[in-house]
Amino acid sequence: MLKHIKSYLSKQKIDFLYLTNTDEFFNEYLPQNQQRIQAITGFSGSNAEVIFGVSKSYFFTDGRYLLQAQKQLDLEEYEIIDIAQISVIAWLKSNLGQQKIAIFSKLSSIKFVSQLEKIPNKNVKFIEEIFIDELWQDRPLSINSRIFSLSDTLSGMTSINKRKLILSKIIGDALLITRSDDLCWLLNIRAKDLEYSPLLLKYAILYKDLSVDLFIDEKKIKGLNIEKINCVAENCLDLRFKIIRKSLNSIDIDFSSTNYFIFNLLQKNNFIINDHHSPIQLAKAVKNNAEIAGIKKAHYLDGLALVKFILWFKKIVNQQAISEIEAQKKLLEFRKENNGFFSESFATISGFASNSAIIHYHAVESCQKKIEGNSLYLIDSGGQYFGHDFMGTTDITRTLLVGKVDDEMIKYYTLVLKGHLALARVKFPKGLAGLNLDSLARFYLWQFNLDYQHGTGHGVGAFLGVHEGPCAISSRNNCPLLPNMVLSNEPGFYLANKYGIRLENLQRVVEVSDNFLGFETLSFAPFEPELVDFKMLTYPEKKWLGHYHQTIMDNYCHMLDDQSRTDLVKICQPFITKF
Repeated sequence: MLKHIKSYLSKQKIDFLYLTNTDEFFNEYLPQNQQRIQAITGFSGSNAEVIFGVSKSYFFTDGRYLLQAQKQLDLEEYEIIDIAQISVIAWLKSNLGQQKIAIFSKLSSIKFVSQLEKIPNKNVKFIEEIFIDELWQDRPLSINSRIFSLSDTLSGMTSINKRKLILSKIIGDALLITRSDDLCWLLNIRAKDLEYSPLLLKYAILYKDLSVDLFIDEKKIKGLNIEKINCVAENCLDLRFKIIRKSLNSIDIDFSSTNYFIFNLLQKNNFIINDHHSPIQLAKAVKNNAEIAGIKKAHYLDGLALVKFILWFKKIVNQQAISEIEAQKKLLEFRKENNGFFSESFATISGFASNSAIIHYHAVESCQKKIEGNSLYLIDSGGQYFGHDFMGTTDITRTLLVGKVDDEMIKYYTLVLKGHLALARVKFPKGLAGLNLDSLARFYLWQFNLDYQHGTGHGVGAFLGVHEGPCAISSRNNCPLLPNMVLSNEPGFYLANKYGIRLENLQRVVEVSDNFLGFETLSFAPFEPELVDFKMLTYPEKKWLGHYHQTIMDNYCHMLDDQSRTDLVKICQPFITKF
């Protein structure tokens, strides 16, 4: 494919082609037939932007994927650039000059194009048809999944009441909905157009009379109890805009999550276009009581799978060498034993030794390791749960010892654990955002001139996306944290070519007083006692760990056989007896 792209550039007298790893809805995890960058380059990570050139190409990704990119890319063709150091826009400002660049309007956000247009003397060609798809031999077919609706009991709020809430926050005459998770949340529906997220990949328009245009074949929602829905053919966006313009003047869209192709259609139909950050994002992030109850049940069940896996893992690695893929498959087996398990919530990260130092590594037959010898094993995984009376999304990471421990492992693991505990135990004034808390998880690493190249926490949906905005715990996120937001707590440390450590739980923002907030931990799985230097922990840290591991024993001991119960007590007891 790369050869054909270069040929296209030469024939069209274009110097560069920009391609980002996304679909027209800007989902993080993509359907297989939208994974164009992987098909062209072999890179399987989720965050990538590529500038293909006639003679050389430039590959942009973040700190989570730099090591992975070095392993998967042809380094003679691609120059790898840390996007945190040099953004695509910054690179183009310095290197585009009088040269011409082409971009796909359906795969580029309005926000990106507006930044591109600020480059002096820019020469940009917009391409509507994604010609790469025609070059892609054996391209997978698109998924045509079943749509199902959620009861009001499960969702905790009717779709009509959600629409009323959102309409109170819009500026224009209507709201264009382009985010898949926004659409599913608003209409109380789910589907499986993506492998790991129960989402429907369609567009919609919300009007002030509470009605919704859904761009979908009407047969797809036949029999579903969705009020005030008008089905419009998917290929009729332009025609529908033309018709509604007769009665509407303005429309709200989110420039960061709407593609430039749609923006052009709205401009062509003379709409007043309001750049308005999707009000659904914040409403969706603050879970209601029904959602919280479902999330807690999902984590309770998920914890049982993790406990069983850890007990199995500790036993099996002392008996035989297993592969990274065998280990992650075993965890999936334990999850499938749970009532209501729907799917994994993302592709499991199962890495041993040097592979665990690749932040978003994914085991494949060609590069996986056997788990044997003396090192660390990291498994980052999650589940989507949909039972008759609950639903939820989980995400958890544990780092486990294989073989003999050394002082270096203990030191680094304990520093990461102290950062995790600092965030789990913190109380903070109302109004603070994730950027105000991020340093808490890094503080102990910083004292040894150490750090990690990823955010500390991300928002998580309620049987939606495992990565959900607008809240996060990172140095760049300024969204104030509110009660009933659910976020991850996942500091880490990665020693290139040796091993990686990450410890992740999900936690819920809760009120602790009139003016202060804190966190309630939702995930349940024991930490690794052999990797903890208890002398480095304070009494409050030991007390938290003691209560946490006592809860794990209370939750699951009665659900295990005698030997497993004994093994779980052996893991948990060191934490309980240390305070």
